[in-house]
Amino acid sequence: MATGAVIVGRRTFGFVGGWAGDHHDGVPIFVPTHEAPDEPAPGHARNVTEGIASCVAQARAAAGDRDVLLHGAATAQGCLRAGLLDEMELQLVPVLLGQGRRLFENLPPDHVELELIRTLDGPGVQHLRYRVRSEG
Repeated sequence: MATGAVIVGRRTFGFVGGWAGDHHDGVPIFVPTHEAPDEPAPGHARNVTEGIASCVAQARAAAGDRDVLLHGAATAQGCLRAGLLDEMELQLVPVLLGQGRRLFENLPPDHVELELIRTLDGPGVQHLRYRVRSEG
């Protein structure tokens, strides 16, 4: 597998039950949070309270030459705002949800340019991979 570490927002981590502390066959899981919960994170998961840049740096170091997988809209927004997101893959499913966080809702007013680098069609889903273009 190409995944060497996972970053997941605290809310998403809670929704999935923390994957019982194991995601992608034992790769480390980093959970950015403002305050660490009273109980430690399970299994291969660890809470990171030093901010999103520290969380990304720790995950990249742990992943080595493999990819860092990211889950959670607020976490993705934080990475985009900080210029820490290289690529993103979106799964387009023909279902409209009336609740939850919108992936692109809390971004700064400046635009973020994306370059489409891959599309894959599957039954009931289209996978879209984009490279985040850096400015300058």
